[in-house]
Amino acid sequence: MSFYSIAEPVNSRQKIKHSEFLAFLFPIDSVEEAESIISQHRKEYPDATHHCFAYISGFNRETQFYSDSGEPTGTAGKPILNALLSANMTNILAIVTRYFGGIKLGTAGLAKAYSGSVQVALLKANKIPAIPYSTYHLELNYQGINPLKYKISSFNGHIIEENWDNRAELKVQIPEEQTKEWEEFINGLKAKFYLNYKKEE
Repeated sequence: MSFYSIAEPVNSRQKIKHSEFLAFLFPIDSVEEAESIISQHRKEYPDATHHCFAYISGFNRETQFYSDSGEPTGTAGKPILNALLSANMTNILAIVTRYFGGIKLGTAGLAKAYSGSVQVALLKANKIPAIPYSTYHLELNYQGINPLKYKISSFNGHIIEENWDNRAELKVQIPEEQTKEWEEFINGLKAKFYLNYKKEE
């Protein structure tokens, strides 16, 4: 079975019986990264009623964890996890932040709201195959953007960040098995487009 992750964070918002459900999806490389994001998220939304979450880590989904975060047992974390599992996701963290609107949804209603919030966010996500990637930071003249983007696509790579200033700055992920050919290509662009790059360790 093929598993997928997401190229960049994505979020969505739903209102269900006056309660607001904000779903946030994050690509993760480790449990430690997931826990760090959760901690930071709680600080960013301190007035929320609940921060329920689930994450899956590992290219074979070795690690799975969820939390109901104060909601009735089994009504939040597990439905969030099941939404990720049924979509064949891994290396992903989902946090659903709830602002209580005064009307109780019941256990079935809560489970549906939490899983549905994740499903809506997944529809917006840029899904990518869950395989090992290497990450590169590139800076180059604008004339080199089109041939570079074409080559990134041909390598089944992804642009995950773009910054357009005096020169173009890109953060790119390339499948690890193709990094040798990729580096040969970008080394060939160095002189022509004044390209500089750094590989994340």
